[in-house]
Amino acid sequence: MDSDRCGVPPSEPRITVQTSLDHGGVLMGLLEDGIAVYRGIRYAQAPFGVLRFEPPEPVMPWAGVRPALTYAPASPQAARVPGASMFGAEDCLALNIWAPTDAADGRPVMVWVPGGAYMRGDAADPVYDGAAFARNGIVFVSVNYRVGVDGFMVVPGTQANRGLLDQIAALQWVQDNIAAFGGDPSRVTVAGGSAGAGAIACLMGMPCAEGLFHRVILQSPSLATHTPAEADVAATAIAALMAVPLTREALSAVPLPALVATLKRLADDPALRRSFGFNTRNFFPIRAVVDGTVLTAPPLQSMANAWAIRSPRLSVLVGCNREEMRLYAVPTGAMERTTAADLQEFVRDVGMTAEVACRYAIDSTTGAGRSPGEALCAMQSDYFYRAPARRIAEIASAAGIPAYLYEFDWSSPKYDGRLGAAHGIEIPFVFGQVATRAGDEIAGPGAPVSLARTMHDAWVGFVKEGCPGWPSHGTASASLMHFDVHCQFGEDHRGIC
Repeated sequence: MDSDRCGVPPSEPRITVQTSLDHGGVLMGLLEDGIAVYRGIRYAQAPFGVLRFEPPEPVMPWAGVRPALTYAPASPQAARVPGASMFGAEDCLALNIWAPTDAADGRPVMVWVPGGAYMRGDAADPVYDGAAFARNGIVFVSVNYRVGVDGFMVVPGTQANRGLLDQIAALQWVQDNIAAFGGDPSRVTVAGGSAGAGAIACLMGMPCAEGLFHRVILQSPSLATHTPAEADVAATAIAALMAVPLTREALSAVPLPALVATLKRLADDPALRRSFGFNTRNFFPIRAVVDGTVLTAPPLQSMANAWAIRSPRLSVLVGCNREEMRLYAVPTGAMERTTAADLQEFVRDVGMTAEVACRYAIDSTTGAGRSPGEALCAMQSDYFYRAPARRIAEIASAAGIPAYLYEFDWSSPKYDGRLGAAHGIEIPFVFGQVATRAGDEIAGPGAPVSLARTMHDAWVGFVKEGCPGWPSHGTASASLMHFDVHCQFGEDHRGIC
């Protein structure tokens, strides 16, 4: 790992904490601008060797003081820099903590689950720095979990949804240990974006996750899961592209860079996916799977089923960005390449009626006609993100669970303003990172600091008090907070086709 990721100035003061005697020991972290920071805390053993494709195993206790000064590697995934084939390594099941250093105990806790299409995700990403939340009196935790083949590919003879089980193990570690860092295990908010939010939505309906968190923040939740048949298609395709049998032994023998490169190739090539039998509902080749054991039903159904029996002590903050799919359509040029046939293929694959599909031909805000690429982008933004966010709010409200709905409307200036309010743009605002290099790379230059302050304060209010500062869904006719240069609470006039 490079010095930017893990370098520790020798002059930084150290601080120690005692974690679980059964599965831990003494950790040494850093004091950074009055915040106690512990990086790379292993919550489970490295999931490789004999533990490859197995559920997570607790760490063993240790004697002496273990440094928690540098981030652990991410789960193996495609590199984001030119010329590199892979990023991450085997010993990835770790978390990071930012905690206030005053004497107060019983502080609220926020656990962040990174997104990345179930193929990527790194808790060490600078935009996920938790210092801003710690300065507001919150113990902030960010979590790595297995992604890609090791986390979510269905491998015969092994447990499915290993990445979800990793997240449960991390949340259990928080329950067992967070009091040592000043946190209250009965006041845990779990939050995530994109696939991170989708994974949390899966946990919300899983009995084994009950009691591990008490509030939920879902930013652009991607709720699409694979059926067993779809998961088999994905696994067969990955094994075929590597020319190996679909067995645990054969996959374990494939070098990690080759596994990562194969999954990326499949993700980047829609025609290749179609040749293996994927349809356009499967925008990404690998996801959580409804396996009947870990995940017994799709997230919305499992939530409704569980909450119909007993309403949990929970509150929910959920929303999306106005133009989610522009993240995938604008930088790649897909917006211009999309044809009417591509549009009709998606309509057919998701079972949309012709009447509904026709409504996307016109921009409801401007009244202007849309190109096939613009129409498909709007359609997929609703299908993959906007409709699920609203459905979660509806199901929660029906069960008596306070649910707060938002939409992020600020348009990024990137790509000559065409990127718009795309997927993930809100993250540096939530983390108070818009004025940093990491925030600038995501949102673009000139992001309004006042909007970042407003969003961050709303998230802090929800973590601390269970309310972000506007009425819950269903308690008023106007039930949606619009985040823009001028934020306003009002009705969603666009609706969902």
